[in-house]
Amino acid sequence: MCDHHHAARHILCRQCDLLVALPQLEHRQKATCPRCGTTLTTSWDAPRQRPTAYALVALFMLLLANLFPFIYMKVGGISSEIELLEIPNVLFTEDYASLGTFFLLFVQLVPAFCLVTILLLVNRVGMPSGLKAFLARILFHLKTWGMAEIFLAGVLVSFVKLMAYGDIGIGLSFIPWCMFCLLQLRTFQCVDRRWLWDDIAPMPPIKQPLKVGVSGLRQGLRSCSCCTAVLAYG
Repeated sequence: MCDHHHAARHILCRQCDLLVALPQLEHRQKATCPRCGTTLTTSWDAPRQRPTAYALVALFMLLLANLFPFIYMKVGGISSEIELLEIPNVLFTEDYASLGTFFLLFVQLVPAFCLVTILLLVNRVGMPSGLKAFLARILFHLKTWGMAEIFLAGVLVSFVKLMAYGDIGIGLSFIPWCMFCLLQLRTFQCVDRRWLWDDIAPMPPIKQPLKVGVSGLRQGLRSCSCCTAVLAYG
């Protein structure tokens, strides 16, 4: 048995550090840690087509959400409405440049970048292997910084507070934005980290024998936080 195959069939639980031998998974099955129950990896059916479909529809919903009014408000007979792309302009005008930048980066650009990156990686678009690895690292580091759904939650809370001052309504882009938030979350859910990295590059070999059921720390092993590869200390 070669070192690569020996290491590729094992994974360290990111919660309790237990070394687990990965079984052969059928579609829609997942491997869990026998000690703490953490999901280690999931085998999705249509692992390329499923995230591709979700990502494309999510990006289309994002486009629609930026084309039409988002919400409108009527107070004292005066009506006003705002589009998503007008929000940073208002913040910049009111000397809240940091908030405007935050909105553009983490509410719009980061989620869109992650979706495009997923499309490139799962569909094996012709790129140098180093660029693929770089994009995958950026993807898994940035995915927690996408805050589209947090912005949506803030808007819903604001609705409750502003209803006391006038009539609040949703515009044509509100439903597409809700769909975008749901679809981009579903896209991330359908991309298994272990599967994607195995598709990009083989796992580095491990020279020492691996003991299943023993913590990685006791064996001098650690797990890469990005690609889940089992690595030796040092």
